[in-house]
Amino acid sequence: MNIELYSVKGFTGSALKQKLEEQLRKNQLPFEVNEINHVDQFIKAELASVPAFKIGHKVIPHLDKYTVEDTINDVMTYILEECIVSVLVPVDFTEESMHAIAYAQIIAEKLSLGLMLVHIHQPIYDPVSAGALDVQFLNDSNKRLNELVHSLNEDNSNKGIAVRVTAHLEVGEPSTSLIELFDEGKFSLMVIGTRGVDNTMRRLFGTVSSSVSRKSKKPVIVVPVYSELSFPDKVVVGFTEELMLDTALEDILAFGSKNNVFFDFIHVTEDNSGFDNIKNKLYNKLMVNRQPSGGFNIHSVFEADEYIDQTLFSYAQEVGAQMVALVTHQRSFAESFVHKSFTKSAVAHPEVPVIIFHQ
Repeated sequence: MNIELYSVKGFTGSALKQKLEEQLRKNQLPFEVNEINHVDQFIKAELASVPAFKIGHKVIPHLDKYTVEDTINDVMTYILEECIVSVLVPVDFTEESMHAIAYAQIIAEKLSLGLMLVHIHQPIYDPVSAGALDVQFLNDSNKRLNELVHSLNEDNSNKGIAVRVTAHLEVGEPSTSLIELFDEGKFSLMVIGTRGVDNTMRRLFGTVSSSVSRKSKKPVIVVPVYSELSFPDKVVVGFTEELMLDTALEDILAFGSKNNVFFDFIHVTEDNSGFDNIKNKLYNKLMVNRQPSGGFNIHSVFEADEYIDQTLFSYAQEVGAQMVALVTHQRSFAESFVHKSFTKSAVAHPEVPVIIFHQ
């Protein structure tokens, strides 16, 4: 984020810069404040008066009636409410969600994002004992969530990790509430934990992680509980013609652009006759858009008896990849019973973290 302070040299400008930098450090925000003291730059920025902060296109002047603290409060309110994009992590205090938090912290730090932990409290509808018991559970969850956030922020501060952690408590049905919060909020992606247990009930009805990853509009990373805690340096991308549509490929490349991620594009097929055509399409699009800074590979894998997701996981293990990326599109409830969805299967029991991109 670009934060500029336009001010003539003097006490007020220095005080504003120092106070804002203190607040940014306090809130675990890795942003720099650039002070600009030249009159021609004031005119170019079309400022009516100085001192004034400019954040993107937003101008926040330091008015005569304001103290330094007043102006800094206005600036921090704007930054925290309008500018911070975060990773969303659902928390139910299980081993899976605690592992997802640790993984999400690494992702947030590498991508220069904030981190928000959300707990969805599902109300108890017992007409006899619901009232008092439900309130108690809600209060206990709120306390645990805030204690967790405080502990993480304190630990990050001690370790010099520039990730600001916040909390959100909501009441409702978990899947629906998460999707609405995620799609409507300032979040670039979600990290959600799963135990990866494969059984009949999970395959039929799906888990919260499966539902959210398939129905939300933004990227979702599903993290198995025993996965490695590191940002991936190699990602296996399962691709078909769908990858060349919409912005899915651009989103995948953007995920790894700052961290030199190597992308291994794999086309799983039973018939290799059309692979050269789809390979050339993908190669041309990579060249036209932006070649991955960490390098890439494009080839096919013949599918024998394994499901597609198992083929991708087996290949990822073989080449030492730490993540599998899939592109999917939304289907209706009825269509989900008709069409074979390897994305749904992969999310139900992943062997490494799976990131889902949507069209």
